[in-house]
Amino acid sequence: MKKLLIAALSSLLVLSMTACSSTSDKDANTKATQAESKTELNKEKTINDINMKITSASIIKDDTLKKDEAMLQLNFAIKNDSKADYGVGSGDFYIKDKSGKKYEMAGHEDNFGDVIKTGKTLNGSGYYTIPKDAKDLTVVYDQAINKAKDKKTISWEIGTPKSAK
Repeated sequence: MKKLLIAALSSLLVLSMTACSSTSDKDANTKATQAESKTELNKEKTINDINMKITSASIIKDDTLKKDEAMLQLNFAIKNDSKADYGVGSGDFYIKDKSGKKYEMAGHEDNFGDVIKTGKTLNGSGYYTIPKDAKDLTVVYDQAINKAKDKKTISWEIGTPKSAK
């Protein structure tokens, strides 16, 4: 009976050690993945009472591009918390790479754009042609129709987007 009890306790001890080790391995892998992909996806930023966030960024297939180009699809959620209607669209955003080069909106039929009523949210996609090897990308909101000298911009670090599955 003692041998059976000792064997059972030993087995339990081994299993609990394995479970703890497994959990810490998962934690380490999660932290490593987060460190590799420092992005501001899903981070809400506000300008003039307009709350904006980029909910996803991915490279999609597009047969109209040159061999060295890729199509970046960004999904936006924009909420109007101001007291007036607010117009916004894909053309109000551009992509910037780590060397500072800008990439404007691509002429894609599914680009979003609309006037958002007070208290409402606009969800939509914007499409941008970028180099295939582009890395460390930033999305910049730079309202196209605002020509003021004190024009404000906001930006999100999106890293290096992966291909959509």
